[in-house]
Amino acid sequence: MEQFSVLCWIYILILTLFTIHIDTSRPPIRTNKLVSYSIPDKRLLKQALGFNEDIYLNFTELTTKYKFPTEVHSVTTEDGYVLNIFRILSKCSDRTNSYPVFMMHGLFDTSDMWIIPSTDLGLGYVLATNCYDVWAANGRGNNYSRRHIRLDPNKDPTYWEYSFDETGRYDLPAIIDYILQKTGYPKLFFVGHSQGTTEYFVMGSLRPEYNNKVFLAVQLGPVAWMKYLSNRIAVLLAQNYEVIKDFLVSAGYREVFPRQGIVHHIAEFLCQKVPALCEVGFTLSTGHKQGTMTLKTISIAIGHLFSGTSIKNLSHFAQLVNSGKFQRYDEGIKGNLQRYGLAKPSEYNVSLISSPIVLFSAENDRLSSLKDVDILISKLPNLIENYIVPRPYWSHHNHIWDIAATELVHPKILKYFDNFKNLN
Repeated sequence: MEQFSVLCWIYILILTLFTIHIDTSRPPIRTNKLVSYSIPDKRLLKQALGFNEDIYLNFTELTTKYKFPTEVHSVTTEDGYVLNIFRILSKCSDRTNSYPVFMMHGLFDTSDMWIIPSTDLGLGYVLATNCYDVWAANGRGNNYSRRHIRLDPNKDPTYWEYSFDETGRYDLPAIIDYILQKTGYPKLFFVGHSQGTTEYFVMGSLRPEYNNKVFLAVQLGPVAWMKYLSNRIAVLLAQNYEVIKDFLVSAGYREVFPRQGIVHHIAEFLCQKVPALCEVGFTLSTGHKQGTMTLKTISIAIGHLFSGTSIKNLSHFAQLVNSGKFQRYDEGIKGNLQRYGLAKPSEYNVSLISSPIVLFSAENDRLSSLKDVDILISKLPNLIENYIVPRPYWSHHNHIWDIAATELVHPKILKYFDNFKNLN
């Protein structure tokens, strides 16, 4: 779980309390009803209001502006979801040895997260500048990947019946196969952040054959076990997730915080005009220390957040918090028997993840506590290093947007990549 601004938390908390107070009876779910709450994006209005254009430019518009050649690719998963991937071509003149790097974003996020700070700080730009072939993917349900071969996300509730279990089982393998087929390499490098790491751990556990297709996986702010989650608001929401889920689904909502939703527009406007307010939001939700990310980066980042996910996906995270286990989605006894052949969902067997792993952790991360990371470490068979960034204030987003990442994160990733290239 990641990247909630203070407005987002207040919105959900009010909704939670409202739901508990008004309707604790959990009304019957109307499965065929689906509500759309999209608000058109008015670029001309944003220009008139003096918005920094990087707030609303999309991935290819940003890479074009900053002179990084980019391609757009589409991948169709085994279960019919159509995903967009942006390929940033290596900036080096000789691209024959440009190893592919697959980058996977976190919850409520998109591929934009890898490029929004600047050409010096955005890890996608940094890797391309250092001769890597960058593939920035988008998971199902976000604003870049709202397509399916049969289902309409605006009309079919079934489209939103997924969690990180499906993105790990289907999205990541499909993307890996596509990249390797296009590049001709037998393996690739992987970089994940937050939910992107969760999906990798799911893939490595449920489809262990894909471990053989990865040179090295770098996991920033890893999320698997959430037993010791220190974000009190997230814990409160998790404890009441069933009430919230039933209420929203009964009202016809299956998607939360889409790019064109009201929360996105309000946060985008306020963070453009009063970026310090949104910095407080990062502090409350992730442990961020004010002043370690520039206000410009924060205002631009908020313009690219809230890009949509399913209610079921959030519910799955809530189940991890409540159970203290890293396990598959709990469908209830009947649903579990139908789906897994078991009364209870099985835990992900991360001991099957044989690919080399490097973890980047943080002392002050309220979404990925060191105690939870320790549980993960005890089960990974091929852990190369758990690098705890040597700054006590370092938190969930500092890995990707802190001004010191150019010294504390990027060189280490590049060194590991170079080492593993030489081994293959």
